[in-house]
Amino acid sequence: MVRANKHKEVRKTMRIAICDDMPQFNRLLKDKIENICALKDWSLESLVFSSPNSILAADLSNIQVVFLDIDMPELNGLEVARALRKKYPKIILIFVTAYIEYAPEGYHVAAFRYLLKQKLDRDLGSVMDDVQQKLYESSESLEIRQKTGTKEIPLSSILYLEGTSNRMVLFHISESEKPLEAYGKLAEYENVLSEKGFLRLQKSFIANMAHISKISNYQVTMRNGEVIKASEKYYKQVYSAFLRWKGQHL
Repeated sequence: MVRANKHKEVRKTMRIAICDDMPQFNRLLKDKIENICALKDWSLESLVFSSPNSILAADLSNIQVVFLDIDMPELNGLEVARALRKKYPKIILIFVTAYIEYAPEGYHVAAFRYLLKQKLDRDLGSVMDDVQQKLYESSESLEIRQKTGTKEIPLSSILYLEGTSNRMVLFHISESEKPLEAYGKLAEYENVLSEKGFLRLQKSFIANMAHISKISNYQVTMRNGEVIKASEKYYKQVYSAFLRWKGQHL
């Protein structure tokens, strides 16, 4: 039996940064985030920046989440995001914009969510819930059965699963060059993982969307540079599912 296990973690302080060239909107967003955290009894620390250059010059090594306006002078938010992602690979980037047409560009910097300024009141609460869950709520693992016994592997470490013809599944793991071999069929794992950010790309592959860099031209590029062919027949569904997961359709 394939199953995912959830382990509760201690909630800690959420550390965020906000960058928008309009000071009034900075204050508005900061106040709304503080109100949400106060209602949910979450501890919060925040930094506010009013220009792209100021946030790039700051030390954000302790910051976990950045709310970033896309349409700014000097450098736009996408350029800032690229620089931040390069310097802080694990930082959570949330684009705040009035123009959703920027959304596809977020692939290149692994944007976690998009917030439309005109729908801030509607969507900010759910985005904060998603951030809190990603940071602290749980660390889930998958229990697999191998020839030597059972083993738990963190879901976050799984790059993709590869089905084989002998009722075995290969788990490609971020910390290991050699895949882990486990008993079972790919469909059994899909039943468990489909609601946990994993996407069936084609007959033999299921990928962790958190490790996908982009999907284009029937190819899925993983963050480690590996490329997996997506199903031509179901490519539109695969592409749309990834967009929905990224929160780019508001």
